[in-house]
Amino acid sequence: MRSALIVISFVLIAMNGRSQVWSDSAQYNAYMKGDWKRVLKLGKLAKRSGADYYYIRARNGYANFMLGKYFRSEKEFEKALKFNSADPFSKRYGYWSSVYAGNVESALVTSSKMSQAEKDTFQVMKPKFLSSISALGGYRASTSQNFVGDMPYFALYLGHQFGKRITLRHGVGYLSQRRRTYPARADYNVWQVGYLASIGIQVAKHTTITPSVVLLNWSVKDTSLSGLDVSGALSVKQHLGNFRLSVNGGIYRESGKSSSDTLKYIVSGSLVWYPLGSTKLYTITSGGYNFGGKAPNPFVSQSIGGQLFKRAWVKSTFIWGHQIWMIEDGNMDFSNNSGDRLQWLWSISPTYYVTDHFSMSVTYSVESRSFYVSTSALGAENGRGRSFNYNFHSFYVGLNYNF
Repeated sequence: MRSALIVISFVLIAMNGRSQVWSDSAQYNAYMKGDWKRVLKLGKLAKRSGADYYYIRARNGYANFMLGKYFRSEKEFEKALKFNSADPFSKRYGYWSSVYAGNVESALVTSSKMSQAEKDTFQVMKPKFLSSISALGGYRASTSQNFVGDMPYFALYLGHQFGKRITLRHGVGYLSQRRRTYPARADYNVWQVGYLASIGIQVAKHTTITPSVVLLNWSVKDTSLSGLDVSGALSVKQHLGNFRLSVNGGIYRESGKSSSDTLKYIVSGSLVWYPLGSTKLYTITSGGYNFGGKAPNPFVSQSIGGQLFKRAWVKSTFIWGHQIWMIEDGNMDFSNNSGDRLQWLWSISPTYYVTDHFSMSVTYSVESRSFYVSTSALGAENGRGRSFNYNFHSFYVGLNYNF
């Protein structure tokens, strides 16, 4: 009998200890006092004790929201809505958590399930046909004697939204340069005009499929050398909390009277990570493989960016290896000239937000390339012609406005 009482006493003590580990009233009191860190601490204890219901998730979500942990806030409110899908509080803050986390596509999908009265009350953003406009201009200069003078560059990008699940980003770019051929050392004016378009299709709340295309028209003045190079890619992007994973595949087709060893296909992946659980610091790691040409090779890219202070941001990127085009987080940039082979590139870009909608950026980059040449202006001798290395220094100024 005595041993039985001892066992019962231990069980009661354990049950009492467990009740002290998790207390709904304790989390509620911390919530009412605005002690957000304690709310989250008690929320963790709730999970350990096996407690999981609407109010726990809603309090956790709001506490994360108030602490600027928007990725975690978004996740908590999504789970809260599984317990109570009609609750306006979780709808409102779940929506704005997605917006502040940069998951605008997810926010638009969330808003599609709201009534018109809720949209008006929550001040939900309406899709805009013209959602953004960006302009980028500057100069490239080379230390190589095979280039003469600076190379002006200009690009204009537009962003559009079609309903709640389709976005379009497209733009045009222009680059002019004066090259000196080997061995004649004659000067040739070379210009490139490119067009890119990426269409994001939100197939699920956290999944986007993006087909992209790049058209690059180039010509050498006073010669018969010209061509239209075409790049196409398909990217699948998945949001996983404060991670974004992209898988990409593409093809490149070169035209014109010159030939080179430019590679034909590409596979790559990209991982975006917000280590602080907010957008104040992020890293982007990309890697892939070019194949199908005469000199296949891998490439890697690493970027890190973050918020210096309230309205100032900075981003730095290092790329190693030749790329037909640059793919980062599912977005495409203009492809390289057919005769150029990128060896490495480093860039730094500070950005200042003058207002919540308007930002200005300055970008400096240095890159090393090899250029395959023959006796013609841009051609190569069966992909194995003479080559020389050279460096580029680039300086760009960018303006961006989000409507």
